[in-house]
Amino acid sequence: MTNTPAQTKKVGVDVSHGNWVLDEAANNKPVNEYLAPPEISVMPRIFRLKSIRHVETGHRKVQCTALIFHECATIKVRWTVCHMDCRLKVGELVSPRWHGITECDTDGAIIISRLVLMGRPEPSENLFQTIPRGWVKNRALVCQAATLVEALPTSYRQLFNAIFWDGQRFKKFCIVPSSMKGHHMEDNGNLRHAVDVAKMMWQHSHARGNSDAALCILAGLLHDAGKAEEYVLHHSGEWRLSDRGKLLGHKITVIEWIASAMARNKIMLPEAHYMALLHCLTSSANAPDYLGIRRPAMIEAHLLSSMDRMSGTEDLMARHKGNGVGWGAYHAHLKGKPYMLGQELL
Repeated sequence: MTNTPAQTKKVGVDVSHGNWVLDEAANNKPVNEYLAPPEISVMPRIFRLKSIRHVETGHRKVQCTALIFHECATIKVRWTVCHMDCRLKVGELVSPRWHGITECDTDGAIIISRLVLMGRPEPSENLFQTIPRGWVKNRALVCQAATLVEALPTSYRQLFNAIFWDGQRFKKFCIVPSSMKGHHMEDNGNLRHAVDVAKMMWQHSHARGNSDAALCILAGLLHDAGKAEEYVLHHSGEWRLSDRGKLLGHKITVIEWIASAMARNKIMLPEAHYMALLHCLTSSANAPDYLGIRRPAMIEAHLLSSMDRMSGTEDLMARHKGNGVGWGAYHAHLKGKPYMLGQELL
């Protein structure tokens, strides 16, 4: 059904002095649409596409309706085009382009000029503010992750965004567990573990002042990120190892992602910082010499190793503490049963 004057209503003012959008295909001539009309200028510019559908309206036109999400606003938008943009997939990042006059359809959908796929990573965007509630129900966890990213310098955030700009990869990073039978084994466990490790490293850095706080955050968030491709959801509802997980593992995967992001995007990351990040993610104090894996040579690398173990141990002990007093349940990774004190001293 097409929109007629009787079916739409104006919900703003006439935008006669908005920011023009340039049409690159027309030699950078402005087209009749805007990045942000003044009456909705407080809205985010980039959203996560939650759903999209389209119907033919006749006269070789297609009417598209989409639900787009940002932590600040979830809105329904509608536009009419001659050809549907097949690149618009659920989970990807998009940006609405607005008409000069903001109108609303009878079902509450805002009439826009079109919806644009955001193909290039933008360092200013905080991806954790675009996580739909269907991905992560624990919004406090999402808020903690967003706060950590806000503390990153531009070059680190640009690298993080370049790695996770792909919607499907970012979704898997958020929803997969951190293990199948160990710590943080529930849905969203990998995200919870990453935030926990990054937060502990950040707090230690501020308390002691002997490490780079930004590197601590980035290494903490990325250290198990490759598990997004290490686990797959079986039709039985159980998480299982993928072929990549069996053959390569998450450490190689995240290094591939970092190298690819650096090669494809103009990320202004000094070589020393690049090597420091890779050192934190790959070094190991206990690896045999013949493997060629370097021992930790930076305090941040030692911090990552210790906080990684601490986060996993805390989760396992909390999960197996029983009624909270005395001995809990046995777990192989703990090599025994956790013990909890009872009453506090007076």
